[in-house]
Amino acid sequence: MIAGDNMSARSGKIFRITLRLLALLATLACLAACTLENIAARQEKASQLWPELVEGESYGQTFVSQRANLYRIDLGTATYMRVNSAEVIFHLRADPTAAEDLATRIIPAAEIQNDRPTSITFPPLPDSQQRSYYFFLESPEAHPGNAVTVYANEYDQYPDGTAFRGGQAVDGDLVFTAYSQETFSPGDVLSVFWGRLRQDAPFAALYGLMLLGVIVQCCRAFLKPNSNDQN
Repeated sequence: MIAGDNMSARSGKIFRITLRLLALLATLACLAACTLENIAARQEKASQLWPELVEGESYGQTFVSQRANLYRIDLGTATYMRVNSAEVIFHLRADPTAAEDLATRIIPAAEIQNDRPTSITFPPLPDSQQRSYYFFLESPEAHPGNAVTVYANEYDQYPDGTAFRGGQAVDGDLVFTAYSQETFSPGDVLSVFWGRLRQDAPFAALYGLMLLGVIVQCCRAFLKPNSNDQN
């Protein structure tokens, strides 16, 4: 009976250690798919609404992305608190003179937000860090009473770019925030961790002691016999 109790205690220890190992593996799996967002450019001060974005008109902005993997632009928009039906087309280009789009999105009118940002996503641009871009909106089928608009500031609030209307630069800036994303693989996590160990002695000592404690507990659970087993 005593031997059976000892076996149950040993099994319980092994079970607890197994759970901890599974939790560690689950944490690593989460880190493998960890994606972080960062702000690549921003101008959030609004002072006015521009007129309705109707057929033949376009509203745009130049900016500089401060980070790689640019993938999203949130644009301050308004719908005049009504249901509009005209689609809005988003274009992202290298500059106002470029003829080809780097990204294009057709946005249903129902997705345009009123008095809050409309998020526009596109495939990440890996080489976007410190590069200039130009985006603009058009709505070829819109007409007065069935159109959206954008928020802007008539003063130059954003020094790395300017607003455009009808393809021409104008004073001020649109209200926008550009985002980048960064995905971390297990190798990236280990690389950052190793770099921290090399640069931060107290950090390395702390985690060294923690690792040593885990190893000791595992050895005790698997290798050290109970005194009752010897009897």
